[in-house]
Amino acid sequence: MALETLGPWTAGTGQPLDIGAHTRVHPVTGDLFGLTYDALHPAVHIHRIGPRGRLLRSFEIALAAPSMIHDFILTELHIVLLIGPAVFDMEAARRGESFIQWRPEIGTRIAVMDLDGGATRWIEAEAFFVFHFANGFERGSEIVIDYVRHERLSLGHGGAHLPPTLHRLTIDLLSMRMTDTVLFGSAVEFPRIDDRRIARSNRFIYLPTLTPSLGQTTVASATFNCLLCVDTETGKTRQHDFGHQIAGEAVFIPRGAHEQDGCVASFLYDPVNGTSDFVLLDAARIDAEPVAVIRMPQRVPQGLHGAWISP
Repeated sequence: MALETLGPWTAGTGQPLDIGAHTRVHPVTGDLFGLTYDALHPAVHIHRIGPRGRLLRSFEIALAAPSMIHDFILTELHIVLLIGPAVFDMEAARRGESFIQWRPEIGTRIAVMDLDGGATRWIEAEAFFVFHFANGFERGSEIVIDYVRHERLSLGHGGAHLPPTLHRLTIDLLSMRMTDTVLFGSAVEFPRIDDRRIARSNRFIYLPTLTPSLGQTTVASATFNCLLCVDTETGKTRQHDFGHQIAGEAVFIPRGAHEQDGCVASFLYDPVNGTSDFVLLDAARIDAEPVAVIRMPQRVPQGLHGAWISP
């Protein structure tokens, strides 16, 4: 069976609908939420699409400057945007500089809004950037957000900048104050959870990290060789070190109802032999021997994101 392009997605509007890199599905309504930012205008648009694939509502949030927003948080009651000072600058582009400029003096602004876009509230914070969130959820009068924090916009963890690390941000909705703590202090990215827990409380986060066993003196940005499981309740971690093999993003494949009853899947690449493997680890014992290792017939390039869709 061949896959063919049917045409632009209009969500029932008659016009193609632009949508950003990440979307999230509400656990109760089944509505799909996504956003679109504008490289020339200081605004972001939030889209809400119903389970039948039709646009239900769009609304606009005004920004301090045209900003890149790669991902966002959805909870059962709120949408949260963490808007770092990664600003689109046409004048800089005309001078031959990067179109995206890091403007730390602007700081990071956090928008907390109702699902319909009403009652938007703002928190001002020091400058940092987020590519990817693990999850966010309501906890009493708080919103808890687990995310990978970059001290500045960067395409990797190399160079003179601090590596991206796993953090927990807690917003008190009564005082609109925030606290931020480190969950894992070494280089990580691409956090994933059991997708059935999106927008609801979760305990475990799976994500790749880098260890000295990779054995290469120089590595490309966002290169990892170890899969990590972080228990956000106890702070304990388990890891599976693949040595000289490069590991990609982890995807949770459920087996039963429990959050760790399933497997964690990832592609591995061996830069010495030029081969790729598909590996399955027991999510509850990620440090144990793999459940399965399947050699791919050809190299699988390291991608960014994947998903498990039950047959």
